[in-house]
Amino acid sequence: MPRTSARTLELLGLLQARRHWSGAELQGRLQVSARTLRRDIDDLRGLGYGVDAVPGVGGGYRLGAGAAIPPLVLSADEAVAIAVGLRAAASTAVTGIEDAAARALVKLEQSLSSETRGRITEVGQAIIPLGGLSEPVDLDTVLTLARAIRESRSVRIDYTRHDGTEVRRTIEPHRIVHTGRRWYVVAWDAQREAWRTLRLDRLTPRLPLAEQFEALEVPVDTVRELTTRSISVAPYPCHFRVRMHASAAEVSTRFGAATAQVTPIDENSCELVAGANSAREFALYVGLCGIEFDVIEDGDRSVNLADALIEVGARLSRAAGQAPGYEASGSPEMTARSQSRASMNTSSS
Repeated sequence: MPRTSARTLELLGLLQARRHWSGAELQGRLQVSARTLRRDIDDLRGLGYGVDAVPGVGGGYRLGAGAAIPPLVLSADEAVAIAVGLRAAASTAVTGIEDAAARALVKLEQSLSSETRGRITEVGQAIIPLGGLSEPVDLDTVLTLARAIRESRSVRIDYTRHDGTEVRRTIEPHRIVHTGRRWYVVAWDAQREAWRTLRLDRLTPRLPLAEQFEALEVPVDTVRELTTRSISVAPYPCHFRVRMHASAAEVSTRFGAATAQVTPIDENSCELVAGANSAREFALYVGLCGIEFDVIEDGDRSVNLADALIEVGARLSRAAGQAPGYEASGSPEMTARSQSRASMNTSSS
């Protein structure tokens, strides 16, 4: 019967955390001799873990073939993090994953100490999910597309467009993107020779997978740009461009990637592109951010937006003027009232 000690479990945790360790590194982390390290390696092998010894100058040890899914060695913090993630997955928008997540959570919590389970309960009670997720995505759809991406295989799909039209396409999927509200696949449409970003809740893959394609290296920034445009501009009938008088970083904190495209112009300004159902809707949307902006001339759309800004501004001004006790900023009455209040505050102090 092989020996199992806290040090042996720590060694297993190290081997699971990184693909390759030199013998000297493991000895240093475990504070043991080379002989003791070899004995602990033999103990792991006796427990059914495949630990490969890599010979040579750059040799060492790595976790190889062993149990299909070996038990993990988790710290208390790691266990809490995984448990919180599993609880979130149990109510996810990916259909079919809820039951597996719930079963995994039960197994995890049964193996933990009462103290760690208490910490998980405390975190769970402190988190209040507000929902906001859109249409659920079928787990088989996610898995099929992930497999197609891994094998560089085309996929025949049935897809429902924004206007409700049903279409059939063959796509070359490259990345799956999750925005927090929806799932998308970034794919190359060879027939149209264009990139497409498709919502997974509107997509049904048709098996078997189609022919292989040459996988392309798609930069993360390109994936982000394609997805952002697809979810913040393309679905809307009206598109607008404005110049914001603030840095791109500041504007991005006010407008998430799911609502607008933000492109730097210089250190103190940037271009914002977004879609809306109408010019009035966008006027309110951009007007609420608190940042000065200019309408970029863009054909008739800029005229429509300018008219909408005037109309919305006039409506808000009329509403403010009818508010009880309202006095226009800078008026003599407002100045007198401010001076009176300042005098009262000075006297009371």
